[in-house]
Amino acid sequence: MKKCFYASVITAVGLWSCSYAQHTLVLKNDKHTVAISPYAYVLKHDAALTSVDKVIHADSAQFVRNPLTREIDYGVGKTNAWCMFYVRNESDEENWILKIQHSRVDTAQLFVVRDGKTLQRFPMTGHFQKLSERSVRALPFAFVVPIKKNETIACYLYTERQYGRHAAILNLQTTSYFESYEYAFNIILGVVCGMVILAAMVGAFLFLFVRQRLYVLYSVYALSFLFVLLADTGLAQAGIFFPLDQTVVNGFTMIFYYWMGACLGVFTIELLQLRQYARPWLYWFGIVLSYTCGVNAVLLFIPGLPEIIRWVLISSSYYLATILNLYILYILSISVVKKEPIVYFYMAGFFFTSLIALLLTLSDFHILDFPFENKDVLFLTPLVEILCVALGIGIHFSKTLKERINVQLALTETRDQIITIQEDERRRIAQDLHDDVGNSLAAIRNMVAHHREPLAIEKEIDNIIGSVRAISHDLMPVDFNEFSLIDIISHNVEKFKDHPSIALEFDYTGKAIKLRPLTELVIYRIINELITNIFKHSRATKAFIQLIYQERSLVVTVEDNGMGMKQPALKDGIGLRSIRSRAEYMQATLKIESDDKGTLIILEVPYGNIA
Repeated sequence: MKKCFYASVITAVGLWSCSYAQHTLVLKNDKHTVAISPYAYVLKHDAALTSVDKVIHADSAQFVRNPLTREIDYGVGKTNAWCMFYVRNESDEENWILKIQHSRVDTAQLFVVRDGKTLQRFPMTGHFQKLSERSVRALPFAFVVPIKKNETIACYLYTERQYGRHAAILNLQTTSYFESYEYAFNIILGVVCGMVILAAMVGAFLFLFVRQRLYVLYSVYALSFLFVLLADTGLAQAGIFFPLDQTVVNGFTMIFYYWMGACLGVFTIELLQLRQYARPWLYWFGIVLSYTCGVNAVLLFIPGLPEIIRWVLISSSYYLATILNLYILYILSISVVKKEPIVYFYMAGFFFTSLIALLLTLSDFHILDFPFENKDVLFLTPLVEILCVALGIGIHFSKTLKERINVQLALTETRDQIITIQEDERRRIAQDLHDDVGNSLAAIRNMVAHHREPLAIEKEIDNIIGSVRAISHDLMPVDFNEFSLIDIISHNVEKFKDHPSIALEFDYTGKAIKLRPLTELVIYRIINELITNIFKHSRATKAFIQLIYQERSLVVTVEDNGMGMKQPALKDGIGLRSIRSRAEYMQATLKIESDDKGTLIILEVPYGNIA
């Protein structure tokens, strides 16, 4: 029986040799790696692994030449497939390795027919094996294929793909080239993984400083890319150290891609602050889309998930990824107006990654031939986005830190101003008590000592009562929620209408605009301080207060025809120092013009303090 089987193998291989000799892959000394796809033939119908004898016996009509130059595409939904190719070695190198990219293949087994005489069966390899269990300890699937010089062999490759697109990227490489390439690739992979972990740690470190969700979401997004990188390169499947359902292991790449999509969506929404955007539906659409990706990742991780649900989730990944990318592109385009450096950096990285992803998608659907023969370089493309965002995150953190420092300095300055104002107010009250109440009490004591008339003493007591009432009235808080600034100033000016030496007038122009009550209180205190200075120090006969409501600011002018202020008083006076502090608190501009003909004070308050 065994002799009959080998005889049939020899006959079948002989027929194949005659039919496909013109498409044989010829190995030369100047070629260290060769793509097999242009020389491969694909079996039209499904055949299990146990049907290897039927596959070898199949005539040429059962095979079709692979039309693609980069890979052998079996399509979506085809769980097992066969391909065959001929190799003739005309080089001096006899040790060759068949390398199979694992990203769209779960399991592979190679059969080789040599000189039409013997069938060699190679051990099966796939995601079910740990790295230490494989015949060739490498992340891609590989078989060591010895080929003597001038020998021609027929290779039959069986592959399985449980879910998703089934395709094989095959290369025949010399042993030295394969080992040096994998060594370099593993070093680069380690460096890239280290950089991603470092980026994630930086995000977490920045979060500890400023407590913004953006940084911790960046860390999660960076780690999600790390998992995708480990799954895409096969390290996650080959290095898993605990038992896990093989269906879940085979779907690691799709699971982590879904998870990265969820993290990317949530991070982008937080980065662009879409919750504050004028269109709430845009925020909620992104949230639903991101959480859908996250839920799909969790569902695919369930071992007992029904096959139909798993198939739907994996089949819909292209569409969800496309919708998510279009959504991010749209919200990035409308967020450019923010002119934030982090948005520009993120946009540059995302556009680059999206371009590569688009080329891959078009290549998968055979709309466009992918420009690079070696797709290993694609593992590095999301790193560009990660690093671009890292630069933007650094600039954003620096800006945030400066803003926080400025806020702290402003708070400190405000506290100093408040303390200064309080101390100046205490000095003013003490001075008023000393000048008015204290002098009047001294006068009363003198009158009593010299037995003056009771009417004169009573008049002096009334003056003391008036002074105390005026001081207490100045200290009394005013309710600007109930009364307008114009009404309160008018009422205050009205109290001075019967003053014997100074005529005080008030007016306003423009349409009155309500400011914050605290701002109006500060303006009122400044006007009161100026009125007190006029009556105490100016020796004026006329004074005029005016409120001018302009388009963008309120201008307060206080003018008198007194003797003016001396230069030291302009800088060191308690009242003016208090006025300057209050003006700075409102971010208002203060201008003082004074000479021997009078004084003009102009205070301009911006409407940024509108209620």
